[in-house]
Amino acid sequence: MRHRERLLPPVWLFAVCLLVVPAAVLVFLPISPVWGWIVAAALYAAVAIFLVVASPVVAVDDATLSAGRARIPLAALGEPEVLDAAGSYAALHAQWDARAYHSTVPWTRLLVRVPVTDPADPTTAWVLSTRRPDALAAAIRDARG
Repeated sequence: MRHRERLLPPVWLFAVCLLVVPAAVLVFLPISPVWGWIVAAALYAAVAIFLVVASPVVAVDDATLSAGRARIPLAALGEPEVLDAAGSYAALHAQWDARAYHSTVPWTRLLVRVPVTDPADPTTAWVLSTRRPDALAAAIRDARG
């Protein structure tokens, strides 16, 4: 494995999800405060687990690039382009390409765009969120040879 990163949400998002606890306790308070705390803890655990499990993994091995469940051979890709914050904003707004494959999360501001060079593939590029764009682009370049 040349590069692998799981795009976990930031800690503050888990803290914001704690707001579900008082709501659940208040809903169950007339029934039983104990059940309110039990339901609140279970609900928070379910939300936290969902955030972790739903976080995409971006990985590069010797033959493929993967983002989430999608995979593409490195032979079908062109030169990766690291986008700074302004370029990432433009790629997600004014320069949005509906034919590109997007694997983005709102808590990372940097993207890597990799053009698809396979003429049989209707996808024009892969646009990927990453916390380490230079490392991801370098891994793609190194694996392509």
